[in-house]
Amino acid sequence: MPISITEQVFVGIATLLIIILGILFVKIIDEINFKNKFLSYFLICLLLISPSLLKNLWYDLGRLDILGILYCLLFLLPFSQKIIHILFILSPIVLFIHEGFLLLWLPTYFICWFIINDMKINKVFLFFCITSIASIFFNIYFGKLEVDFEIFKNYLINKSSGEVYIENTVITDSLYNQIYNSMVLNFTHVKFWFLGFINLFTFIYIIKIFFKILNINKLYYKFIFIPIPFTFIMFFLGSDALRWFSNICFSLYIILIAILAKNKNEIREYKFEGEDFNYLCFMIFILLIMLPFTKLGVLWW
Repeated sequence: MPISITEQVFVGIATLLIIILGILFVKIIDEINFKNKFLSYFLICLLLISPSLLKNLWYDLGRLDILGILYCLLFLLPFSQKIIHILFILSPIVLFIHEGFLLLWLPTYFICWFIINDMKINKVFLFFCITSIASIFFNIYFGKLEVDFEIFKNYLINKSSGEVYIENTVITDSLYNQIYNSMVLNFTHVKFWFLGFINLFTFIYIIKIFFKILNINKLYYKFIFIPIPFTFIMFFLGSDALRWFSNICFSLYIILIAILAKNKNEIREYKFEGEDFNYLCFMIFILLIMLPFTKLGVLWW
C-alpha cells in the first residue's frame, strides 16, 4: 500500500527539521562556552537573522539541502573521535539523497573533519575516498530514474482538478541543454548576483573579524573557502542561483563554528579590548541591516 503524504504532513516534517537544525546549532555554539557571551549571542542571532541561513530554508521550505546541513553538524557534536571518523567515512551516502551533495556538502564535510582531526590526513581519508567513489558509481549506474513523459503527465492530470501543462524538455532535456539553460537563467539575473555577493562578502568579513579579535591561527583561514569553487559549479548545473549562494554561506558559517569549537580552550577567555569594541559595534550593525530582509530566496521568486 503506497504511503500518502499530505501537504500538511510535508510542511510539518520540513518545519520540524528546521527546528532541529536550529537547536543543534545553539547546542554546538553553547558547547564552545565563550566567556564573552556576546560572541555566542551574535552567532545565534546571525543564524536567525541572516537572509541566507535559516530564513532562506524557511522560505524555500522542503529543500533536501537541510539534510546535508544536518549531517554536517554531526561532526561538531561532542562525539568521540572514533565516531567522527565513522561519520566521515559514511558521509558519501548523502549522495543517495541528492547527487548534488557531491559538490554542495562533501567538500564541507571534509574541511570540518580535517579541522577536527588536527588538520591531518590519515587512512580515514582513504576510506572516505573509497566510499565516495562507490557512492558515485552506484548513483551513475543504478540511480537513474527513467520517466515516460506521457505517463508522468497523465498521472499529474489525474491527481489534479484541471488541465496540466508541462514542457516535455523538463523530462527529456539533454545534459547540454540543462547546463545551457542553467547558465542563461543564473548568469543573466544581475540582481541575484548583487544580493548573493553582498551576503557572501558579509560572511567573509564576519569571519575575518572573528579571526582578528580572537587571534585564531591564520592557517585555518586557508581552508575555510575550499568548498566555494565546488559549490560554484552548481551555477552551471542548476537554475537556483541564490540557493547556491545560501549553501555557500551555510558552509562558511559551519566551518567557522568548527574552527571556534576546535580552538575553544584557547579563545574561551577572550575579553573586550579597546580596539575590539569598534568591531563588535559593527557586528551589531550587520545584524540590524539584515533584520528587514526576510529571505535571500531562490531564482523562482
